[in-house]
Amino acid sequence: TRDSKGLACGGGGGEGSLHAAISTLGTVCVSCAFAGGYVLSAEVLPTDVRATGLALCSQVARIGGFLSPLLLLAGDRSPPVPYAVWGALSLLAGIATWLLPELCGEGSLESVDDLRQLVARQSRRHRPGAAAVRIA
Repeated sequence: TRDSKGLACGGGGGEGSLHAAISTLGTVCVSCAFAGGYVLSAEVLPTDVRATGLALCSQVARIGGFLSPLLLLAGDRSPPVPYAVWGALSLLAGIATWLLPELCGEGSLESVDDLRQLVARQSRRHRPGAAAVRIA
């Protein structure tokens, strides 16, 4: 008999095949996003702290990679939960990307002093007459 759990199990279609196809597409998209995010994080970080910043970004990504499969356990009780969480986090990341200095008409940051000047300009722009924010 034919098993309807998906193409890998010899099934000819059904819900299992759709789930496998969507999961595979998601894996491809995550791989592309990771590659693009790695390059983007190297470009966005000031030169003075680029190595430390990339290490921090890599560690946060590894923590996310560790916790992501655990989120599947929530799918046992409510199947849409993992996909909703992953989708919401992806949307938040996309929105945060639009707030990067390069997309707001600012130049690329080359040093921590450039970052301090950017924060001071933005705080004056959003709160006229306010004191500049100090970055340690």
